[in-house]
Amino acid sequence: MSNHTHAQEGARLPMALHLYFDLTQTLRLAEHAVAATDQAPSFTEHEGGIACPGALVWVHDHGVYLMSSGLPRLEDANRPGSSLVVYAHGWNPGTDGHRRDPDLGGDDFAEHLHLTDQPTPLITTLRTAAAAGYPWLHLTVRSDAYEVRVTRIRHQS
Repeated sequence: MSNHTHAQEGARLPMALHLYFDLTQTLRLAEHAVAATDQAPSFTEHEGGIACPGALVWVHDHGVYLMSSGLPRLEDANRPGSSLVVYAHGWNPGTDGHRRDPDLGGDDFAEHLHLTDQPTPLITTLRTAAAAGYPWLHLTVRSDAYEVRVTRIRHQS
């Protein structure tokens, strides 16, 4: 039995990278972002000069992690002078080493995951999922797109 997923005509679907972030810790960052009166600007988005009213910033540099776009920054009590971050499971360079994946590309990046976009604000999804006991924010990453959702199960990758 093949472990490949096939599209029509037998073409192989792109592989996906699955990133899992602790939902309780992620919600702490998200609540900070939506409550903050100022936001760090996105380097890649301009949206007509309108500032984002709150985002999780998904970062790939020395690891893969989320941080709040809110200013002043949410400080990490364990690392004075540093912003609080939530690493993807298995992507903390301090405990997991320096990993790479082709779906993340070869370059470092920071992507804003907007929390208040309509019709279904991500902050509402995070709050509802946390209250229902969901443990993970799950990012499915392909070379050309990503999907954000919550899940109860962390699949081994």
